[in-house]
Amino acid sequence: MEYHLINIYQAFTYIITNPLNMGVLILASFIGLLAGATPGITSVAITAILLPFTIWLPPETAIIALVAAYASAVFGGSVSAVLFRIPGSTENIMTALDGYELTKAGKSGLALMLTRFYSFLGGLIGGIIVLFFTPILADVAVMFGPPEMFALVVMAISFLATFEGGVKAIVSALLGFFLATIGSDPVTGVYRFTFGVTILGGGFDLVAVLLGIFAISEVLRLLESELKFEVVKERYKFKELMFPSKELFLKLAPLVFLIAVPIGWLVGFLPGIGATTAAVVAYLMARRFSKNPEKWGTGIPEGVAVAEAANNAAAMGTLVPTLALGIPGGAATAIVLGALMIHGVIPGAWIFTYRAQLGYTVLVGTVLSNVMFYLLAPVVVYIFLRLGEFLRRNIPFLAVMVIFFCVFGAYVIRNSVVDIVATLVIGVIAYVLNRYKFPTAPMAIGFVLGPLAEKYFRRSLDIAFGNPLVFISSPIGQFIYIATVLSIITPTLYARFKARKNVKS
Repeated sequence: MEYHLINIYQAFTYIITNPLNMGVLILASFIGLLAGATPGITSVAITAILLPFTIWLPPETAIIALVAAYASAVFGGSVSAVLFRIPGSTENIMTALDGYELTKAGKSGLALMLTRFYSFLGGLIGGIIVLFFTPILADVAVMFGPPEMFALVVMAISFLATFEGGVKAIVSALLGFFLATIGSDPVTGVYRFTFGVTILGGGFDLVAVLLGIFAISEVLRLLESELKFEVVKERYKFKELMFPSKELFLKLAPLVFLIAVPIGWLVGFLPGIGATTAAVVAYLMARRFSKNPEKWGTGIPEGVAVAEAANNAAAMGTLVPTLALGIPGGAATAIVLGALMIHGVIPGAWIFTYRAQLGYTVLVGTVLSNVMFYLLAPVVVYIFLRLGEFLRRNIPFLAVMVIFFCVFGAYVIRNSVVDIVATLVIGVIAYVLNRYKFPTAPMAIGFVLGPLAEKYFRRSLDIAFGNPLVFISSPIGQFIYIATVLSIITPTLYARFKARKNVKS
């Protein structure tokens, strides 16, 4: 432990006393904030854009720049999710549900304060765990194979039942699953549900689908309502954008510290899962164990705090398999892995012994990146908050701007016209679903979880030569399935027990 602490201290002093490191940390954090808050520029996109500019930097500084930009962009994406219902990054899917409803109620200042504070808190705790336990947790991550990963996805899917709508929520999720199957089979390469249209062979991009579900459908809803948007005058002081009140903090603490951060981080650190899925799982689990699950998605602080704490904790967790195993935890960390290789560094457990300065500098840099975006965020938040107020009073301009950013965001990911068409068509479908009281959030979640479920299901069967018992053969998988069943039946049993108790009293 003493060796570990000495290396942490040396890495910390190396960063803060080196002008180049500090300058890059500040600049990358600010760029990440602005990019993340701009609809269409995701956390993965800005990380990829910055990669070529880091080639001439020292390895430690290059990785600090990429990690800082990524962490800042994950938070920045919540700004557009709250103000315009456009998740700036896929990690902010769940933030848009309650954040935008708070904005419509004239509480965008509260929503943005919550995103900033709990993004920082989740990222800081996640970063500290990464800092102290990465060498140890590398061994744990190896224990999760395809069967265990499939069990985790099944757990997440089971939580879809917590959404309002019951059967309608399941139908919406199945539609998301179906959209995810369109394109070429990931194993055989055979086209599925393309109906002879060759250009659909690549399937639909996640960003394009999310923009359609959350943004285009909302624009159509505004236009249908004859451009009437009730604007509630917001009155707040700048300091109110800094911290939650003591009462609110204590109210949110159990869900954040007992569910959002642990679940978000644990799912995030599993290889290949990523922060988006981690945020979804944490949100759904917190909703299931909430005292008022029916209010989630209607504009409550709990939804925003849980979503942001989970996705930033998960973003930090994705660094564990990347650094310790050389297996990217998500798309952004795959870019970080590429940067390490460009600089001639092969990730693995040895990086913390033979290249201790590099390894520990990267870990300390992840913690400092959260501190940096927390300090810089008020400026960006205040600017976009005022911009949002102006746009909500000029709905035609808002509609045009949102459509422009949706088209831009859909096209820039793969430079494909198919994604633009997909965004518009899926937006219309989501709008129709909303008209008939079908919740659309499960549709987005289904699109995220569907490919993961298929991938790990088929890999598991391949490993076991078709034996279905592989899914319940490991203790970890058995534990996850038992926990899933308990999470489904416990709230129901508790509700019945409470009802009987009330009747007797």
